[in-house]
Amino acid sequence: MDLLLKIWNEYVLTPHFLIWLSVVIGFLVGRRWLHFRNHAKGRDAQIAALTPLAQRLGGKVLGPDEAAMWTAELRKPFENEFSIALRSKRQFDLSLDFQRGAWHVRVTEASVRYDTRGFGVRWMQEHRIEVATARLAPIKTNRPSKYNSDGSPSSPGRLKDKWKEFVSYKPTTVKRDDAEWAPVPLLSPMDQEFSAYGSDPAAAARELNFDALHWLIEQEESLPIWAKRMSLTFESGFVYLVVHDHIYPDDLMVVVDMIVGLLDRMPGARPRHPAAAL
Repeated sequence: MDLLLKIWNEYVLTPHFLIWLSVVIGFLVGRRWLHFRNHAKGRDAQIAALTPLAQRLGGKVLGPDEAAMWTAELRKPFENEFSIALRSKRQFDLSLDFQRGAWHVRVTEASVRYDTRGFGVRWMQEHRIEVATARLAPIKTNRPSKYNSDGSPSSPGRLKDKWKEFVSYKPTTVKRDDAEWAPVPLLSPMDQEFSAYGSDPAAAARELNFDALHWLIEQEESLPIWAKRMSLTFESGFVYLVVHDHIYPDDLMVVVDMIVGLLDRMPGARPRHPAAAL
């Protein structure tokens, strides 16, 4: 104890140490303020970039006070991110609300600030495209990439299994109800192009018919890279696509049209107001 008191009095309470400590604290506080200030400026610029699109669509952009994901309770933003020290609270930065034909659409951007443990502090963005529909039994579908990460073509077996983990992972509603979650028996040749799981595989196969899946294939060339896998989840009266990036106005509508075009070709899908009872 005497040794600790000696260290405290002779080293910790010295003017030089206290000055150094004040500088460190000031730097950390200033850096945090600057990060949040720059993030707010970037968010305002993103809102300004999306506002003309919202106006053309007859919709509106919601700022951080109103923004939210319809499916946030089904899948939280950054669900697959590992726990990181000094991470800020996940926040919704903006939502873009509009109708595409009879379909109600919401696109929401979320963010989180985190320390990369040695590589600085930065913001991570995620956005989610959601469309309200009549309730369908939960389904996940995905079209695996035809290429490996190095750009080489995937083998047929690897192509089939590459994204199986995504669709085989049970969504929230299936876990909650302890329901069946099994492969969907898609008709040939679509079973070679897509992977799908559902809580009612036979019903899901009727929904993911040839016309619906062929529509997705037809749209592939016009889609941005981040949407080509067509990783869609249907549950609790919504279909949604999660994207680990900003919203890019120039790319957005072709992806929205891909989703609503799919819904138009699914027998059980019907437009629904997001606030309407299921």
